[in-house]
Amino acid sequence: MKLLRTLALSIFVVSAMAVGAGTAYADPAPQGIDWSQPLMTPAADGGSSQVAEQFFPENETKQDAFDKMTNEINTGWNNAGLQGMAIGSNVGMAIGCVSIFPNFIAGCIVGAVVGTIAGAVIGIGVGNPNAQPAVEQFFATP
Repeated sequence: MKLLRTLALSIFVVSAMAVGAGTAYADPAPQGIDWSQPLMTPAADGGSSQVAEQFFPENETKQDAFDKMTNEINTGWNNAGLQGMAIGSNVGMAIGCVSIFPNFIAGCIVGAVVGTIAGAVIGIGVGNPNAQPAVEQFFATP
C-alpha cells in the first residue's frame, strides 16, 4: 500500500511538471515601456529605473537603494550567478534523489529547486561581494 501511495505521488508530481511546462506560453510584449533601456538599471537621464518608480514613487532614498541593489545583483549574476546556479541545481538534485529514496522523483525535484536557489544566491555573492550589503541596505532603508 505504501509503495502504491509513493508511486502515485511521484507520478502526480511529474505529471504536474509536464503539464505546466507544456502549457506555458509567452504573452506579447507590453506597450508603452521603453525597451531600449534595461528595466533594472538607472535611466539614461540620471533618474531612477522604471521599476523603482513603480514600486516607490515618492521615496527617493528607497529608489536609490533599490537601484543600487539591482545593479549589484546584476553584476554578481553576470560574474558568477549562472555558474553557481548550475552547480547548485546539480548538487541539490543529486542529494535530493539520494536522501529521499522511496519518493526519489519528488526528492529530485525539491532538491533541484532548493539547490538552484542556494546556488544562485551563493554565486551572486561570490561574483560581487557588494551585493549582500546593497540588499541589506535596501531592506534597512525606510
